[in-house]
Amino acid sequence: MKRKKSRVFSWAFALALAVACSSAAPVRAGAEEAASAAGGVLSNGGFEAGTVDGGVPGWGPDGAADRVSVSETVYAEGKRSLRITDHSPTQSFGAISDPVPAAPFDNVVLNVKVRPESGGGGKVDLRFYDAAGKPLSVVSGLVSGPAGQWSDLRVAASAPKDGATVRVAIYFPNESAGTLYADDARLAVSPLPGTVTNLGPQSTALTIMTGAYGKDKDGRDVMYTVVQGDPARLVVTDVATKQIRSEYPLVAADGGNSTAAWAITVASDNKAYAGSTPNGTLFQYDPERESVRAIGKPVASDTVIWTLVPGPDGKVYGGTGYSQSLIEYDPALDRTRVLASFKTSSKEQHIRSLAYDPDRNAIYVGGADVAKLYRYDLTTGAKTPLTIPEFAGKTSVYDLRYTAGKLFVRADPGPVMFVYDPATQTWPVKNETAYNARGFSPVSPDNRVFYTFYETMPDGRQQWSLYAYDVATGAYGSLGVDVKGAGVAFGYVRLNDPDFPGVTLTGLAGNGGRAFYYNLETGRLDTPELDLPPQFVELYNIGKSSDGKMLSSGFISGGGLGLYDPLTGTTERKPSLGQVEGFGSLNGNMYFGVYPRATIFEYDPSKPWNRTDPSAPNNPLRLGQLGDEQDRPLSMVGVEETNKLYIGTYPIAGKTGGALSIYDATAKTFTVRRNIVPDHSINSLLYKDGKLYMGTGDMSAGGGGGKIAVYDTATGTVERELVPAPGKKAVTSLIWGPDGNIWGMALGVLFVYDPAADRIVYRDDKFPAADYAHTNPGLMVGKDGNVYGSIFLGYVADKTYTSKMFVVDAATKQMTIIAEGNVEKLTMDDFGHFYFKYGSELMRYSDPKLVTRLTGIEFAERNVRLAVGDSYPLQAIGRLSDGSAIALRSGVAYASKNESVAGAAESGGLLARKPGSTVITATFGGMKAEMKVVVDPKPKPGKP
Repeated sequence: MKRKKSRVFSWAFALALAVACSSAAPVRAGAEEAASAAGGVLSNGGFEAGTVDGGVPGWGPDGAADRVSVSETVYAEGKRSLRITDHSPTQSFGAISDPVPAAPFDNVVLNVKVRPESGGGGKVDLRFYDAAGKPLSVVSGLVSGPAGQWSDLRVAASAPKDGATVRVAIYFPNESAGTLYADDARLAVSPLPGTVTNLGPQSTALTIMTGAYGKDKDGRDVMYTVVQGDPARLVVTDVATKQIRSEYPLVAADGGNSTAAWAITVASDNKAYAGSTPNGTLFQYDPERESVRAIGKPVASDTVIWTLVPGPDGKVYGGTGYSQSLIEYDPALDRTRVLASFKTSSKEQHIRSLAYDPDRNAIYVGGADVAKLYRYDLTTGAKTPLTIPEFAGKTSVYDLRYTAGKLFVRADPGPVMFVYDPATQTWPVKNETAYNARGFSPVSPDNRVFYTFYETMPDGRQQWSLYAYDVATGAYGSLGVDVKGAGVAFGYVRLNDPDFPGVTLTGLAGNGGRAFYYNLETGRLDTPELDLPPQFVELYNIGKSSDGKMLSSGFISGGGLGLYDPLTGTTERKPSLGQVEGFGSLNGNMYFGVYPRATIFEYDPSKPWNRTDPSAPNNPLRLGQLGDEQDRPLSMVGVEETNKLYIGTYPIAGKTGGALSIYDATAKTFTVRRNIVPDHSINSLLYKDGKLYMGTGDMSAGGGGGKIAVYDTATGTVERELVPAPGKKAVTSLIWGPDGNIWGMALGVLFVYDPAADRIVYRDDKFPAADYAHTNPGLMVGKDGNVYGSIFLGYVADKTYTSKMFVVDAATKQMTIIAEGNVEKLTMDDFGHFYFKYGSELMRYSDPKLVTRLTGIEFAERNVRLAVGDSYPLQAIGRLSDGSAIALRSGVAYASKNESVAGAAESGGLLARKPGSTVITATFGGMKAEMKVVVDPKPKPGKP
């Protein structure tokens, strides 16, 4: 099929600045309108062709079905419809269409009439594939409504970056059964109005969450880890040689990449398992076959498997978020099932830890968000609470280990250690603060359980000391040996090494790839760095720097920051920062709010990046943590007239009450004002004329919704509050709109607030299904004066991930969808290009109607007079085609015709050296600007 030129999808790292921008570009037709105009492209979408040679033209069987059936008695249009009948609650039955071409980022819209007849849980998928037929992604819609009645179902998505075709599937999934009808299926595919350019991965890291120990097919000790990435990779390492044996990408059955794994275990049959995020998939590694397979998603609604433990007969048990489900995988049946949910309130969402007790055939279950502990009887299904008063105020039972008849517990915050004796139903240890590790070791041959703590030694040094608990005596304490990091995984091996005789304790020290080996007989210690492969990591957040560069932060990893320069079309990858929740600027410096524990960094873009060289000043500089149980600095705004940075934060999981924090850049101090709006987080900030406008998230039980709170910076008081969208739990984005009012969104509700009149002048729920609350969506004013944004719709259509890019007409407030999916964390540069994240890659969207071009460069002053010894900042200005100007902070070549008079200083500016004159030339992209400089003698003291 011939493709339109507007479908161009460039993978080059090219700079696209030469496109003229109309200052009054009309709002273009969106995906829905374009799709309708294009007409249906699905073969036999009305099923009127009936049955031909035993099959239905355009459709084939899906799942366990062996044929496709049509009905001539029940239909919505014409004389026939598709009939799906599924009698099995454990197998999928349905029909799937022939492939339809869909190029990368094409908008794909399906409209179909559906009629549930009996049972429930029917689904309609858009399934995307690459040119080789490999699955890439799935977006689903639910068949719902009264039995026996027809209703309209719309499913929409954008094709993935490597997409070539899309197929429509109508079916009952494994866990559902019943009968449904479908008719009049119309699929339309339309290109975006602009182009998308892949700018490539932006952040790399070596991050591993945990590990487990097992045997390979020859009986050698191996360690299993998952290196975070896009996709994450399961790595098998030889424990003795420390060499990588093999590595495998973790890709779910639907083609989606897993980016990390919090859970790894080895079952009693020696198979290894990993539980992934964000697709909540269980993976199995078979050491005999040396192969990995995706078993599937144990809970369709959940995005993460937090913990896995082995049970009897090769079974594996896991805990998930967000349904707080306990799952079981039985290899004999090759089936997962949910045993129980431990969710008792909307606040409780995660099973964070598990331990198997073979003495009682029970699972200990540790909950998060609210710390709780249960014993689940695998024989009877009974839940016995073991929660104790000392858990009060804790947010998570974060790690568990049952060994030697004792249950070892880590609880957060702290972390602190507990020990429980099930035989006597007593707690020999409670709230022990000399503990900091990811879990505990199994009991050793000499009856010890090991863990770590960041210990202060008698000479004042601090180190990650190995600690031991003697299960025979109950005594515990430090061994005094430094394993160089918090213990993350523990196991026992026998090394063929005379320096490590008998049994050696091994584990991971921290999340950066360091291991430790501690010999139980000699006390000898080795802490090698493993040669694990760094990976490109999933992007988490995007911002614009004060120097015009686009900043991309990696998810969780601490991998650093990607700096993409629109002027040069190049990316620099900077190390060692962390997951940035919010960006802010003040007096040319950038500020990064980093998760966890609300850590604030200050970065001067004019100076070299340095996070690793102790001999030079740190840049970014860690200013400190906000404390007061704050975790995510979601929003920052700098106020230059007072030299203060305002920071809005979200508290740690399980807690209510965010904070407004104020950083005084002159005094270098923080003031944290928690619960300035009681039981609300502070998600978004705007400033004007002494007033700080705060968008909040309601964290109270059954609250009335997110607020706009107006804070007077002079008096330090909240003057007024209002709820712009009652019932919507968070105000997640605030901007100064094209009309001078505040535009914002509360989940999917777009509103306009007039601060002078203190009232909402416009409100409309554009996305009723939206339920994701933190900093989503993002809004910005485009070069045409209209409002653009992206929104992550969260858990819609049976928890299917989806996100959209949209534009709102500034005058009419009419919203048009630009992209039906795959656009998240939208940000705009100085030229009008939009950027969004796509896994580990940064994408740039360019609409010819919006993007401006560079027409010339100049100096702010054409003639400058200096005295000997004076310095002057060299700063060329770029003029854009829409009349605006930007500072050209990179890629400019400066030259002086007489360096002896005035030339470049070490600071990067201009230094006046001796009396005389010279001409300074700035050159960029074939354009040139000149500035005349006259240098006078330095005045003598006391002389004018």
